[in-house]
Amino acid sequence: MTHTIEALWNGEISPCDQCGVHDSQTNELFVSMGKHRDHLSESLNEEQRSVFEQYIDCSEDYLLRLMEQAFHDGFSLASRLLTEALTDGG
Repeated sequence: MTHTIEALWNGEISPCDQCGVHDSQTNELFVSMGKHRDHLSESLNEEQRSVFEQYIDCSEDYLLRLMEQAFHDGFSLASRLLTEALTDGG
């Protein structure tokens, strides 16, 4: 196994750790989402806040699954491209 694949397998490299960190638009969107979430949460009663927090938890789980699938699909495509490039001579 190559060093990079081993590092991925062992969790030493996480492709999503830096997602959006260097993108100012993504960072601004993230900050704005937090402000809106906090503002909305403050205006809710306890029962509504509980439902809202459950919604946020489900949304985060959903986005995590989408990110995992996107990584899987991208990795699979890159592997196919590399295999074709190496076996077909480019």
